[in-house]
Amino acid sequence: MKKNLALWPALMAVFIIFFLYSCRSEDLLSNNEEEYSSKFKVFSNQEKEKIDYGKGFKTLLERYDSIHNVQHTPKALKKAWKNSSAMSDEYIEFNIRSQDITTKNKEVYTLFPLIRNYQVSGIIIAVLKNEDTYVEYLKMSPEAENYDTILELFRAQYIKSTLQNKNNTSKGSGGPCGFEGAPPCDIDTIIIIVPGGGSGGGGLPPGGGGGPSGGCGPYEDCIHNPDAGGSGGGGTPPTNPCSRLKAMTDTPTFKGNITNLEGKTGDGFESGFRIGNSAGGVQNQILQNKPGTKEVNLTVFPNTVVVMHSHYDQLYPIFSPGDILFFNQWINWAQNYNSNPANSPKIPLDQIVFTIVSSWGNYSFTFDGAVPSPFPNFTDQQLLDFNDNYIKLLDEAKSVGNVSGNVNYNMEKLEKSFLKFMNDNMNMPGAKLFRNTSSGNTQLSLVNGKLTEINCP
Repeated sequence: MKKNLALWPALMAVFIIFFLYSCRSEDLLSNNEEEYSSKFKVFSNQEKEKIDYGKGFKTLLERYDSIHNVQHTPKALKKAWKNSSAMSDEYIEFNIRSQDITTKNKEVYTLFPLIRNYQVSGIIIAVLKNEDTYVEYLKMSPEAENYDTILELFRAQYIKSTLQNKNNTSKGSGGPCGFEGAPPCDIDTIIIIVPGGGSGGGGLPPGGGGGPSGGCGPYEDCIHNPDAGGSGGGGTPPTNPCSRLKAMTDTPTFKGNITNLEGKTGDGFESGFRIGNSAGGVQNQILQNKPGTKEVNLTVFPNTVVVMHSHYDQLYPIFSPGDILFFNQWINWAQNYNSNPANSPKIPLDQIVFTIVSSWGNYSFTFDGAVPSPFPNFTDQQLLDFNDNYIKLLDEAKSVGNVSGNVNYNMEKLEKSFLKFMNDNMNMPGAKLFRNTSSGNTQLSLVNGKLTEINCP
């Protein structure tokens, strides 16, 4: 495939236009908080059956332990023992629990015993709050009303349950449960009716610490597939960057937008779409062009999960420095938004997708596995240097016909040059680059200076 490319020296004279071509930092984000679904999938009620909150709290914390390689649950302890890893000396026993309790503020909580040294040492409050978008695991304060009574109920039941269990065997000793000479990890589920749990009355018992807290993102349990519509539920959520991206790129909305944008790369100006979650399903909005320019406004909202735009044929067929800056600003704005307790639902950072479509190929950024870190305030000279480095590196992958002026790209070399530019100039920990094709996605990275490809299943 051959495409014409305008000469870059002329563009250097107006580098600000080039660098900010896909940045639009002045209108990056909107305070219009459109409602969207960031609720926990495990607590959804798709089948109109009664939600088992106790089971949901257990599922979430087991998943959290697995994702983050920590230990709050018997399941994680058994895995650590099997792998000869260091083990925690306490855990939450989810198979003994209270009834589900609803507060006057529509928060739902369930109580569980905390096990330490083979006995009940405390009480954990598992809480679902903020319109089903935030979970906490708190250690109940001994000053709480009915604390001693509830503690004794849990202690009595724990002793009874462990004595009744006949499968207290293991390959060896050395752990808080499930080992020779220790109580079993697996006991029958039993619900104890505790005092102070009238539906719709009172508030949460006092407490703090005890376990992780947060929105659906860290637990990888968000209702995140906008094409599913309504309130999802069931199934196992994606647990790695490949599967999370696939959950979006396989949707009819995303595929339709790709087809649309691929037909616009010869227009001489950018086009784009913004995909967002909403209470009614999916929002798919056309991005408007900034008046008097060839670029689109990359404005996002709290419910935005995907931004995608085209690069017409006179631009490099991969993200620009301004695009990288935009993605960094988006991620850090979302992180700041989430840090405000008044903002709800929270934005799932690991589900944000930024896509570019060109005649030579399509690419996506996702964010995963790092604490967001904003770029510094670059000086004008730094921006000029970035622009020089970007052009110099990417031109290594470009060839121009002597007579026709047609441009060809070695795309593998272009990908390598782009990643080198990011690593050397605009390194963004947590940013993942993918090549998108009709047959699937491929994660791209540089390892010891070599382009590494991981084909996503």
